[in-house]
Amino acid sequence: MTTSRPATLALRTVALGYLVALLAVPIAVILWRTFGDGVGPFLDSIRTPAAISALNLSLLILAIVVPLNVVFGLVTAIALVRWRFPGRGLMQAVVDLPFAVSPIVVGVSLIMLWGVHGWFGGLRDVGLTVIFGLPGMVIATIFVTLPFVVREVEPVLHEIGTDQELAAATLGASAWQTFWRVTLPAVRWGLTYGVVLTVARSLGEFGAVIMVSSGFPGVSQTLTLLVHSRYIDDHNTYGAYAAATLLMGLALLTLLGMAVLDRTKRSSA
Repeated sequence: MTTSRPATLALRTVALGYLVALLAVPIAVILWRTFGDGVGPFLDSIRTPAAISALNLSLLILAIVVPLNVVFGLVTAIALVRWRFPGRGLMQAVVDLPFAVSPIVVGVSLIMLWGVHGWFGGLRDVGLTVIFGLPGMVIATIFVTLPFVVREVEPVLHEIGTDQELAAATLGASAWQTFWRVTLPAVRWGLTYGVVLTVARSLGEFGAVIMVSSGFPGVSQTLTLLVHSRYIDDHNTYGAYAAATLLMGLALLTLLGMAVLDRTKRSSA
């Protein structure tokens, strides 16, 4: 199918206008509101104890969630591609569940499971507080980021097939050696993209986390919750813009890292 040059230009103009209206304009407004009075106020706003604590908590959750999702994602992707077992279709559906379920629903479900009157509420009696604490925020973030590594690694496994793995086994390699020396290097780029997506979603998650967090500054307030708290509760509009800019900066660093990795992949191909 071919299109005329005017039609092509019109489609490009519509697409570009849509992106500008949806992405460029809001980002420009945030940056203008943040740096309108210079860099000094921005630095002062993100150096407050609440902002530093929120940043540290976001990075801590990230440091817990990413390794767990990498392990789970690799094991699950290999199981779905390489093995045939009863319930495989159900596992496929469970992996995609976070794409279909609202994060708010996820948070409510976690409260019903881990809350004081939930199925596992008795854990409070042994000193383990899940809801309104770090464990609940980690569980919520793990759930919403669960599919990314699986869905990035799975097509790569389909593409590479099993020839190299069978050859390694024929030459006497153990299953562990085959994984480390054949499978893992072959899927490293898919795994990398999955990690980048997990990082981006973990940093920006709000709906599920706010349901299982107390939201107290310095206790269980991530960067996204800090933006919400400053804007809604404290009516600190500038502080909310500054925190949003910090969060956006972390997201841009993540995208930059993904672009660098993509360029590295193409140059090594």
